[in-house]
Amino acid sequence: MSETEVLVLRPTAGQRRRVFTIAAVISATLVVGGVMAGGGPALITSISLALLLVATFSVYLRRSHIIVTPGEISVRGLTFHRRRDRRLAASVIRATVVHPGAVAETIVVVDAGQRALLTINGALYSSADFDRLINHLALPTGGPGRPVTTAQLARERPGTVGWVGRHPVVFTLLCALGFGVAAVVLGVVLAALTG
Repeated sequence: MSETEVLVLRPTAGQRRRVFTIAAVISATLVVGGVMAGGGPALITSISLALLLVATFSVYLRRSHIIVTPGEISVRGLTFHRRRDRRLAASVIRATVVHPGAVAETIVVVDAGQRALLTINGALYSSADFDRLINHLALPTGGPGRPVTTAQLARERPGTVGWVGRHPVVFTLLCALGFGVAAVVLGVVLAALTG
């Protein structure tokens, strides 16, 4: 591909269906839990959380994309938008990363000092999209050649994995704790309002 072309990658239809299936299963579990708990506040809380979850996943899928222009590499997710100067990119590490409960291709764009400029999780993108991205960047590409955890990747390639990647279980537990606290607070507020 020519360096003057712009490459735009969005989540694939198959990955979108997978995300919505996960959201539907979690939402159904929340609603069933609300019904089993009994009472109006529990049901309203569980339905509210289910709707919030589906809305969050919808926004996540709508916002997520990768854009490569002649001067910039840009990655957007739900809560972040990372932009890096394309001229700083020296090479690409492509790895199959084993996360708790999932496996996803990951691309790490590194600078001349082998420090990560961008880490792109491939959970929403197809392998063919990652092939297109690597071809478009036209940088030297390497990787472990076998599935690795983020901790293994961090040991093999220091500086390429951030805190969240090195501590996925802790991050997942913190997210679950935050969601649980939100559920309890919402339940208490609804119970107080409905008497």
